[in-house]
Amino acid sequence: MRVIAPDRPGYGTTGGRAIGIQANAELAMGLLDRLQIDRAVLVGHSWGGGIALAAALESPQRLCALVLVGPLAPTVLPSRLDRVFANRVIGPPATRFGFWGAGLGLTLPPLRRLAHIAAPAVEAERLKRIAVEWRDAGVWRSFHAEQRAFVEEMPALARRIPSLRVPTTIVTGNRDRICPPSQARKLASDLPNAKLIEVRGGHLLPQQRPNVVADAIMAHGALAAPRLDGQGGT
Repeated sequence: MRVIAPDRPGYGTTGGRAIGIQANAELAMGLLDRLQIDRAVLVGHSWGGGIALAAALESPQRLCALVLVGPLAPTVLPSRLDRVFANRVIGPPATRFGFWGAGLGLTLPPLRRLAHIAAPAVEAERLKRIAVEWRDAGVWRSFHAEQRAFVEEMPALARRIPSLRVPTTIVTGNRDRICPPSQARKLASDLPNAKLIEVRGGHLLPQQRPNVVADAIMAHGALAAPRLDGQGGT
C-alpha cells in the first residue's frame, strides 16, 4: 500500500499555526485531491481520530474505511482536564508548563529509558528530538489551540456520528489513560458500521503495537490499493 503521513498544521515539517478539526479534515481531503487519489483508508490516532471522523462525514464517498487508533470520542464529554487545557486564560500557562516539564524530563537518561520501554518503536535519537520539540513554544501553542477546537467543535460532530456509514475499525489499548477504552467502546456502539479491537497497551499504540495497527489498516487495504504497483490508492 502507498502510505501518506502528513504532519498537521502547527507541527513537524508542516509548521504554521494549528487549526481546528473541520479545517484539518478539509486539508486532508485537499491533500488527496492534489495527489490525485480517488479513495483511501483514512487513519487517525488520538486527536487525529476526530479529523478522520469529520472527513468521513463530509466526504464518505472518498473513503474505503476509517481506522481510529486510541481516538477521541465525540460522543463522550470532554474531561475536566481537557477543559482546563482549552481555557483561554488558564490553558496557555498550564500547557506551556506541562510540555516544558515533560521535555525537560526526557533529557534525563533514566526517564528516556522508561519512555523507550513504554514505546519501544521510538528510537533513542527520536526521544532526544522530542525533548527539544516539547520545550519549543510552537508545540504547546499548537496543543492549546487544538484543545480549544476539541471542546468547541466536538458537540456538533457528535450529533452527526450516528449517520456515518463508512466501515470503521477502532483500536484501543487496555491501559490507555488519555483516551480510555471505555470511550472507544462508546464510540463503537454509536457508529453504525464499526468494529472494536482491544489490545494490551496504552495510548501510543502506533509505537507500542505497530503490527496490530498495520493489520487493522491492511484489513481494508484491498479496497484502497487493488493494484500491485501501489498506484491504486493509499
